Amino acid sequence: MKVAPALRRSTVREEPGLFEIRIPTKANIFIVVFMLAWLGGWTMGEVSVISELLSGKSGEGTGFMAFWLIGWTVGGGLAIYTVLWMIAGREVLRLMGDHLSIKREIFGVGRAREYDLSHVSNLRVAPADPSPFWGPRTFPGMHPGIIAFDYGASTVRMGQSIDEAEALQITRELNARHRFHDRAA
Repeated sequence: MKVAPALRRSTVREEPGLFEIRIPTKANIFIVVFMLAWLGGWTMGEVSVISELLSGKSGEGTGFMAFWLIGWTVGGGLAIYTVLWMIAGREVLRLMGDHLSIKREIFGVGRAREYDLSHVSNLRVAPADPSPFWGPRTFPGMHPGIIAFDYGASTVRMGQSIDEAEALQITRELNARHRFHDRAA
């Protein structure tokens, strides 16, 4: 059986003064379906505990129930974020004038971080750390990414949902439009 080469997941847009790459997330259908089912049970637990606390019938267990509710609410928020990230999340990289902008967004909503190009160096493909915390099975939307650059004394990562081959294409495209000096030595 002949295997077709993988298609690029990201899209490129270029106009005068702007080079933009959009990287959509990879949706894991099993995780999305599981999280949606879990959220059904989560909602029942959330509503049940809130109504119990508001009724005043919880007595001595009020403190524990309030503490549990806080943790349960945080867990639900992470599950909702995971589903939304997998359905509509993407990273948007913009090379404009004197800065590089990275935005992680869901349905177009997110915060962009801008990096002054005079402090950006050593743009590279940095394969995922094999540790259990930042490996390929990391919590969706929390992986640091496979493309890295140095910014002052820190390392910034992007490209959570792409493979090394596509990351190499992206770094070559960015390097063709701006010279990211290697200040390592």
